[in-house]
Amino acid sequence: MNPNIRKATLQDVAAVAVIYNKLHALEEAGLVSIGWDSRVYPIRSTAIKALEDDTLYVMTMDDEVVASAIINQEQPSAYSSVEWSFPADDSKVGILHTLVVDPDSGGRGFGKIFVSFFEKYCKEMGYEVVRLDTQVKNTRPFNMYPMLGYRLAGICETKFQNLPDTVDLAMFEKKL
Repeated sequence: MNPNIRKATLQDVAAVAVIYNKLHALEEAGLVSIGWDSRVYPIRSTAIKALEDDTLYVMTMDDEVVASAIINQEQPSAYSSVEWSFPADDSKVGILHTLVVDPDSGGRGFGKIFVSFFEKYCKEMGYEVVRLDTQVKNTRPFNMYPMLGYRLAGICETKFQNLPDTVDLAMFEKKL
């Protein structure tokens, strides 16, 4: 069966929070390096806020949530510190945030499928450019995005998502 991506419902929030918790546990065990903090970001309230903002999406397989992301037009303040190759009016830019794949479902290309959905969605919305970011230490997406045609616009040391420490945020862009 093929994965399905759709807007999240209130019933999906618990499953999204479980994915966040699994990733936090792996990071705390030293098995992955993402740069998140289980007390701050992403947490259940991250998913709830995105649901309330109507920007939370989930990927399901056999009715089980296997991935999630937030899609909106909110550019973090660090985005103003880089020189974009594809400048666009803010109303023409789509942003992907907090893409997560359940570690139990990893290695099946779900992250790439979600990014493809994001691009298609943004094109349908009339956006001209898509942007996303990841911490430099989060090597899987840092290496994946260029393979999907994204250009590294810059890396900035910044405060991010109320995390206690500054992070090296890598910002990527792609023209649609």
